[in-house]
Amino acid sequence: MQESTSSRFAWWSAATIFLGAFLLFQVQPIISKMILPWFGGGPAVWTTCMLFFQVLLLGGYAYSHYLIVSRNLKRQTIFHVAILVVAALTLPIMPDASWKPLDGTQPTLRILMLLGANVGLPYFILASTGPLVQAWYARFYSGQSPYRLYALSNIGSLGALLTYPFFVEPALTTSSQGWLWSGGFAIYALLSAGLAVAAGRQTSGVATSVASLDSESDRDEQGPSLENRMAWLLLPALASMLLLAITNHLCQDVAVVPFFWVAPLSLYLISFIICFDHPRWYRRTLFAAVTVLATFALCLVMLGDDVDTFLKKTHIAWLLSKAGITFAFEDLISDIVLEAGVYLGVLFLICMVCHGEMVRCKPAPRYLTAFYLMVSAGGALGGLFVALVCPQMFSTFVEMGIGLVLAFMLALGVLADQFWNAWILNRLWKQCVAFAVCFTLLIVVVRAQFVTFSSDALISLRNFYGMLSVEEDDIDEPLLHIRELMNGRILHGSQFIDEDLSQTPTTYYDEESGIGVALRRFPSPEPKRVATVGLGAGTIASYAQEGDYFCFYEINPNVQLFATTQFTYLEDAKQRGAGVSIELGDARVSLERQEPQNYDIIALDAFSGDAIPAHLLTREAFAEYFRHLNDGGVIAVHISNRHLDLTPVIGGVAEHYKYSLLKIETDDDGFAGEAGSDWLLMTRNEPFMSDDEVLESSVVVGPDDYKAIQPWTDQFSNLFEILEKPDWMSK
Repeated sequence: MQESTSSRFAWWSAATIFLGAFLLFQVQPIISKMILPWFGGGPAVWTTCMLFFQVLLLGGYAYSHYLIVSRNLKRQTIFHVAILVVAALTLPIMPDASWKPLDGTQPTLRILMLLGANVGLPYFILASTGPLVQAWYARFYSGQSPYRLYALSNIGSLGALLTYPFFVEPALTTSSQGWLWSGGFAIYALLSAGLAVAAGRQTSGVATSVASLDSESDRDEQGPSLENRMAWLLLPALASMLLLAITNHLCQDVAVVPFFWVAPLSLYLISFIICFDHPRWYRRTLFAAVTVLATFALCLVMLGDDVDTFLKKTHIAWLLSKAGITFAFEDLISDIVLEAGVYLGVLFLICMVCHGEMVRCKPAPRYLTAFYLMVSAGGALGGLFVALVCPQMFSTFVEMGIGLVLAFMLALGVLADQFWNAWILNRLWKQCVAFAVCFTLLIVVVRAQFVTFSSDALISLRNFYGMLSVEEDDIDEPLLHIRELMNGRILHGSQFIDEDLSQTPTTYYDEESGIGVALRRFPSPEPKRVATVGLGAGTIASYAQEGDYFCFYEINPNVQLFATTQFTYLEDAKQRGAGVSIELGDARVSLERQEPQNYDIIALDAFSGDAIPAHLLTREAFAEYFRHLNDGGVIAVHISNRHLDLTPVIGGVAEHYKYSLLKIETDDDGFAGEAGSDWLLMTRNEPFMSDDEVLESSVVVGPDDYKAIQPWTDQFSNLFEILEKPDWMSK
């Protein structure tokens, strides 16, 4: 009977931990996707959500540590069950529309408050599950290690992450996801409450014996050293910092979608699973050596053109070509599949070293909750640094560079610890050579970060929505002297400094571009009403004439600041007698609150670099645009992108709403202020479509010109269907 009870308690513990971990990580993409459109759809939304979850995880671990240290089993049971009941009463987790922000200010604070009110208590109690159940398990089975339950917890977390983008997200609406998760939490609450009661009853006698053993061991065993405690804090902090920094990098270049949240976080969890399952899986020498090589290789890719130039000057490139190896480091960053693979591979290796070294100094089970408390504090510390400290302290995304340098030094330190007194380095001259080699490699790694994250910008600002900078080119040539607005490494508009050229439309908005053709050839005897989703430098205002009205919808206050202080397009348009206004906030939220505006032209140009805010391209979004568009109006969509072909997305919308679709492509001929662009024009205006210049510069796009895909809605979008394959994958 006792054996049966013992077995049942073990399975009960495992089930509670697994379900709790699954719900703990499943709720992260669910709630993040729900609120993503309300805050601009940028990568910082996920970073802020991760910060919230990491801090609340720390709170859950602190709560579990408090309960276990108190040693009052009856109080543990009553208190824990009471919180479970209160948490269940806060369900379901779907935030009300009243949480939508009125403008783009203080997004971090608003997200944290929203999450705290809608999912705070359920997540808090889920966060306590792992250490609390493991502590109960350790008391019940005093001779067994509970650490493998932590590996099981991470398997549940990994299962939640992997099932979301491939099964949950495509099959269920976000509201259905919220209800299903809430039902799962109710089941978890019953399991956890029952386990708490069972633990309180069945471990009362065991707890006494364990307490006596602990008191005896106190006399013979010293507690964890300060060095070990710092390792529990700083190693997970470094892993967490790089997790968020690399996730940010991927989202900025492609799209803010659950898959690009899930992939890095899954690798992060896999490293936990491997390291906690058994010491044999983490081979210090192997992982440290591979981490050094992989990080160094990544830094060579970051240096790109500098490395290619060095290889040519030293004739190494010629020798490689003779061996049939012909590639350029600079070309690797233009292949999203290879780039993402390299960054994710490096992230996994660094996490293995960080978590492997952390597990090597894990304490005896009696210090279990204190250990997990420090580990979660480290994760929260990394999150706080990336989400709150870096945007305030730095004008560029330097956190990834800082993390790579620290991780490289950590891996070198592990190798030094392994080999410094071994035969391979048993002589002073050997140690000097090893130090010189490592120092040289470190210099290259540090230089790569300076090259990547340094800038010659006149001014740079960074906030929740990204990094903006203003640069100038061809300063010594008065007629070519031009000022540029950069979002990260992507050009977002430019203006000639020369007064006679300052109102020349440039970059993606020149007269031959799709938006240029639409604005110049739109047939209307009345002044035009134009809306632009995305302000940039305000270049589109260069087309404004007396009596026209141009409204710009912009979520980033820094863009508004730069457009009004560093560029003159908006002010010059006002001087010509045009009306110009800026609506600060997410475009969809702003448009939803407005009465129909009767726009003649709506330009969609709110894409930060190659990242796609999917919520601006759904059927529901276009329904909102059409509500504000005149019957003969034009919607111009800027679809220039290195990695994604948005034609099927816009084509599906045009087909659904019975609009004609025209495509206008221009090439970059290398002239100052010029940039190639791809625009799609959606309209029912027959005179516009039959205009000679429109006919000459555009091609009609029909269903036969693109691959049909599942329509994008607020509940569904799939970037993999429109991902352009690299050349090496197409062969």
